Amino acid sequence: MSTHEAPEHPILVGYDGSDTSERAVLWAAHHAAATGLPLVVVHCWMGMSHSGGPGSIIDASDNARRAAERTAAKGLELAKQAEPDVNTSAHLIVGHPSEVLTKASTDASLLVTGSRGLGGFKGLLIGSVSLHLASCASCPVAVVRKERLAKRGILVAIDGSPQSDKALLFAADMAKARHTSLRLLHIRPYSRYAITRPPVSESKNDPVVQQALDLLDDDVDVTIVEDSLDGPTVPRNIVLHAQKASCVVVGAKGRNTLTVRLGSTVHAVLHYAQGTTIIVR
Repeated sequence: MSTHEAPEHPILVGYDGSDTSERAVLWAAHHAAATGLPLVVVHCWMGMSHSGGPGSIIDASDNARRAAERTAAKGLELAKQAEPDVNTSAHLIVGHPSEVLTKASTDASLLVTGSRGLGGFKGLLIGSVSLHLASCASCPVAVVRKERLAKRGILVAIDGSPQSDKALLFAADMAKARHTSLRLLHIRPYSRYAITRPPVSESKNDPVVQQALDLLDDDVDVTIVEDSLDGPTVPRNIVLHAQKASCVVVGAKGRNTLTVRLGSTVHAVLHYAQGTTIIVR
């Protein structure tokens, strides 16, 4: 057996100079400091610009590269100013961000992105690149919309599915690294008779919650929240509870979604949660 330690998989953060990508860099830097992982700021550029009529292409690679280098340097400086002790580097890569970052995610522990970049329409809640990464990246993806205080704790939505279990373990590790609490949210299936169920304090035998507790280490500070009475919409309940958390962690899909990459609940939470959403698959 080899005596060499396995290399650390870095945290990757996409940066394009937009306000949301700046927030993503700051969030990623703070998370890297908490976990002790290296941080890589990635900036993508196309290398060519199109101008004139059909088929007319102007090679602006020199000017574009210099502008891209300045943008990458700004992202790197932003991260270093936020967390000087983190091992931080910048990579400048030619290609479309969704393709470049999806490929890079195979060697990352976490991929961080803003909710939308420079190309997004005004008022757009989540950009196409962020949505693509949430659907296709190989590692967990953090979509940062607004920074929240760490003392609010980390919320993880659970439903007993395999990806929910992975989300739970990721959230538990994150809570321990950040020295904050972990809140388990199980939204039980809604029915017109939900009001007749016993109160949360009297509900002792929820198998989904028990499965989650069995997966956790004893040293995790856990608060259990069961919600079945606030309404039939699962995403709405997750978004409401996420308002009280520093971030919300969800599995990429739940039960009965074998043919999709991203479940409808996660899709809705990505669009409407105000803080950071982390998708785990």
